[in-house]
Amino acid sequence: MAPSLRPLARPRPPGMLLGALLLLPVLGPVPGVWCFSELFFIKEPQDITVTRKDPVVLDCQAHGEVPIKVTWLKNGAKVSENKRIQVLSNGSLYISEVEGKRGEQSDEGFYQCLAMNKHGAILSQKAHLTLSRAGWK
Repeated sequence: MAPSLRPLARPRPPGMLLGALLLLPVLGPVPGVWCFSELFFIKEPQDITVTRKDPVVLDCQAHGEVPIKVTWLKNGAKVSENKRIQVLSNGSLYISEVEGKRGEQSDEGFYQCLAMNKHGAILSQKAHLTLSRAGWK
């Protein structure tokens, strides 16, 4: 006689998994369990060397529960947007024309992006934007 086929585990009522997932924000992150409200970077800014007057994009893309607000820091201070410096819709920083001369305002420095949503905030790694010294007078 052939052995009977029985399930190894009892079936769970539908919604039990959903109930467990809804408790995750209350319980906090549990190792090995995916938390849907988690905020993390898909792309972070990388060190880059550019020539003065060139355009540059510093990547920053965060994933998590929307809305996600991205703010950029340069050397620890908030970067102000203007005609030349803009935060793109994906969170990346666009500088249309990199500035920098000895003794003048310079875009050279350490950049980080700060991503925030209702669950918290994360700060990216530092990226060093360096101006190429070629062509400086």
